[in-house]
Amino acid sequence: MNGEKILKLFISFLIVLQVLEFVFFTSYLNAYLNIAILISITVLYLVSTKSIKTLHIVVLLVFLLRELIPFFGDLSSMIEYQMTANLIANILLFYFLYYNHKSFVYNKRDVFTLVLGSSLYTVIFFMVYQILKEPMGELYLLGFLHLVLLYILLVVGAMHYINIRSEKSLWFFLAMLNFSFSENMLLIDRFYLESYELEVLILICKPLAMFFLVNYMITKSLKLKSEEFEGF
Repeated sequence: MNGEKILKLFISFLIVLQVLEFVFFTSYLNAYLNIAILISITVLYLVSTKSIKTLHIVVLLVFLLRELIPFFGDLSSMIEYQMTANLIANILLFYFLYYNHKSFVYNKRDVFTLVLGSSLYTVIFFMVYQILKEPMGELYLLGFLHLVLLYILLVVGAMHYINIRSEKSLWFFLAMLNFSFSENMLLIDRFYLESYELEVLILICKPLAMFFLVNYMITKSLKLKSEEFEGF
């Protein structure tokens, strides 16, 4: 077993440990485990990639900074700083959409899949927006921009995947899907309804999003051969 596989197993172990620690004990170690997971994922990128790119490192550092915020800020300002860090990271992620862009060529099945998936997520977007608009108060504009960027990243990421059908575009779509779910659940948990179940889902989706993003960074742009990947 090579070092890359061992590192992936270690990351999986940390994610499971974090969830179990939250469920059965306390959330005291969560902040430390978050950092350990993100550092491990960053190391995975460094040992797996053949060419280290500056933008990739910057994106990973921004997400690491987000996890360090709880150690330096008070609870009242922590969510604002985290949302700002997420907003910056999301803006940087648009470069990947530009980098992977190819002319869109869809058949009827592709169009149906995109319309159905986009319509469903649009409904979810407006539902989340409506319930968070008032509770977010002064953070409304920041939260709205955050939700809009996630919406665009996910929808366009899905468009790229269905158009290109490569493993690389699949990893990006899965990363955006988990980012979207985790950040929407985080905002709901912080501003609308504190939920034990939401916390658990966030602990699962957030590190998975980073893991999928790093897999996107280190994967070559080869088309998938299996027909099972022809849709969402």
